[in-house]
Amino acid sequence: MVRPLVSLLTALTMTRVAAADPIEMAAGPERNKDHTVTKIMRGPFMTSRLFSMPTADVIGAYMLSLSGDGSLLQQTGLLTSAGVLAIGFGDLAQLEYRHSAAISITGVNAPLPGVGVQVKIPIPEYANVPVFGVAFRLGVPRTETFGGTDVIEQVTDLYIVGRWRFTRFDWLTLHGGTRISSAAISLGGDRDVDKVKKTLYLPTAGYDIRMNPSARIVGEVALAPQFHWMPGTEEQPSIGYGLLGRLGVRWAIVPSVIIDGSIGYQLEVANAAPPSGADAVLQWDIRLGAEVFVPWGALACRAAGMFCD
Repeated sequence: MVRPLVSLLTALTMTRVAAADPIEMAAGPERNKDHTVTKIMRGPFMTSRLFSMPTADVIGAYMLSLSGDGSLLQQTGLLTSAGVLAIGFGDLAQLEYRHSAAISITGVNAPLPGVGVQVKIPIPEYANVPVFGVAFRLGVPRTETFGGTDVIEQVTDLYIVGRWRFTRFDWLTLHGGTRISSAAISLGGDRDVDKVKKTLYLPTAGYDIRMNPSARIVGEVALAPQFHWMPGTEEQPSIGYGLLGRLGVRWAIVPSVIIDGSIGYQLEVANAAPPSGADAVLQWDIRLGAEVFVPWGALACRAAGMFCD
């Protein structure tokens, strides 16, 4: 009687310990000199973004990521808020040059450049427990000419985001957080005005549905800074917000190359009012993008025995 009870208690204890063990998430191929280039390029690779929204993950140590997308309908070739360049530092952070989503005075989703850092909060990851990350993007001023006047726009962002995976629904990943934006606009040329600044608190959310090992459905919706100014008037520039959404398919044609195809939704708001009513202007676009991962650390290990595990 005692032996079966002891065995049962031992099994329950081992099950509880196993359930509490942290999850080990691979973020890049192993750096082993004996690995072939083919094996290295099989990954695994992990993106650190949805479309414009960062996730709680980073690309991993000794990794480089290049990404961007362009509209197939208008503004062809214009990069959006997708990451342009990210370099992994450890498995906790990455330095990056990105474009932050914003709606310019012309009513176009014209992303603003920024440099920053994205950090995964260094806590153990457990099943069914969310993990968190922080991304800071220092905005670089962008100048565009509108109505014969130079308009300078700038956005600096702090993202606080979380990611939630489930063991029962392992095909679904939820993302959510807040974007705190310090936006600024000023006019130059024939008319000089003081810079207008405003701090915005913008919720953002998204999801990732795994359809098969190489294809996913990705969606996000978020508020974004929107700049207002009408040339030929005495109206001062102002800053409000608009609604941006995107739904698309993400396909890994090979493990190190991801292709995105998506439909974008943009709700512009006149006079910085809430996004509703007759003043709201709806726009759609279709975009094609890509992300390429370069495991330079693993390749250097294979070629010269450097940066090996």
